[in-house]
Amino acid sequence: MEYVIGSGPAGMACAAALLARGRDVTMLDAGLTLEPGHAALRSAMAAQVPEHWTAEQHAMRRMKLGAEMPEFKLSHGSDYPYRAAPGAPSLALEVPGVAASYALGGLSNVWGAAMLPYRAADMAGWPVGMEAMADAYRHVLSLVPMAGQADALEADWPFYVRPRADMPLSRQAVALLKHFERAKIPGVVAGRARLAVRAAECIACGECLNGCPRELIISARHRLPALRQAGMHYIPGVVVRGVAEDADGVMIHALTPEGGRVFAGERVFVAAGVYGSTALMLRSLGLARAEILDSQYFTLPLLGLKAAKGVMQERLHTLAQLFVEIEDAAVEARNVHLQLYGYSDVLEAMIARKLGPLKGLRALLLARALVVQGYLHSDVSGRLEARLEGEGMRVTARRNPATREVLKRVVRKIGQMKLGARPLAPLLHETLPGRGYHSGGSFPMREAPGVGETDDMGRPYGRVRTHIVDSSVFPTVPAATITLSVMANAWRIGFES
Repeated sequence: MEYVIGSGPAGMACAAALLARGRDVTMLDAGLTLEPGHAALRSAMAAQVPEHWTAEQHAMRRMKLGAEMPEFKLSHGSDYPYRAAPGAPSLALEVPGVAASYALGGLSNVWGAAMLPYRAADMAGWPVGMEAMADAYRHVLSLVPMAGQADALEADWPFYVRPRADMPLSRQAVALLKHFERAKIPGVVAGRARLAVRAAECIACGECLNGCPRELIISARHRLPALRQAGMHYIPGVVVRGVAEDADGVMIHALTPEGGRVFAGERVFVAAGVYGSTALMLRSLGLARAEILDSQYFTLPLLGLKAAKGVMQERLHTLAQLFVEIEDAAVEARNVHLQLYGYSDVLEAMIARKLGPLKGLRALLLARALVVQGYLHSDVSGRLEARLEGEGMRVTARRNPATREVLKRVVRKIGQMKLGARPLAPLLHETLPGRGYHSGGSFPMREAPGVGETDDMGRPYGRVRTHIVDSSVFPTVPAATITLSVMANAWRIGFES
């Protein structure tokens, strides 16, 4: 028996690869799910056309706003993806709006669905060849539908599997994309956002950020029925506390609703997410601390010089509309990844809060407003320190002095793009490391791993039957979206091991 710990994107991809090799697989998972009341709300809205949704239904699904940005992105009004499972070791994350996930499907229940592969340049220094990753991308994208369209991005960021549908663009996004196509801005490549969505069924209801009522945004939990049908055993309600191994196999020490239990098998694949996997492996390996890399996340509002008509009435989706890649050494030696968002109810609420007594002006501003969400390479980003405290773990953030200067150059470059929208530099928000959930590297893969590192199959130094398969093994965290590459690397390890 081979065990997979965790049901997020990495766990599901790894399990699929193991099953493809004919292995006997059991997935151990805490497996928290959406509460019945919230599930009933989702089902009721899915059965209605948007025009019949009530104000009460809308209000129940809204995410909470923090001082600068949404505190937590809810799933149909529920925060279940961020709750600790019964018996889980304590995790003190000193970054507001960040948590580990014990949910079935992990944080893919609340992600932004953005999908972009890494390139060979992004993986410089990795002990993994691009050929192996390209094959893994093809396998993963045969399992996960992706919306997209041929455009300028394809030359450097191939599809691997051609999308069958695309998501509709807003009027603002159409105008911006035409500008990028005409202007051919040096050091900038732009195209439509690539999204893990069943696009052909999308009705552009604008509810994406609160959870799609029709379940069209792909979550890792959607793969569970197919994996079980292929022969995988799934055991929910399990919190793994430690992993040991000897010459005969692995021993997984866990807490279940019935009490403590040891699962014995041939190998184990750890896919508990960067915080869960880091804590589990520190305890299991007898280590005290680890450094977690981060792709620094930032937001920047843009104000259009002209108002876009009908922004608040337009039928649209509220996921990323465009991807913009900055490849300009004058800005940063590594790629900078930008995602452009237009109108959403979240943006409207944030603007209303900022305006205070002048919130009557929000319609005027929304007709001109866009938001850039950006990510930097981990080399110029802050980091996180994870340190065991008894059975628990504390994670603290450390900023990188280089980040602020890079962000200034990014803002300057956006201004030079002449988008017809001015970057509001004073409102640039550099989040704490970890806030964008593009983190990893606590047990990085190395050609010749030492203590606290792993080989190219995610095996920690001194272990031969234990594999870490999530972002914890990334040697760096590039700026491009992380989830597709997490899944591809997990597939590669599962299939090649």
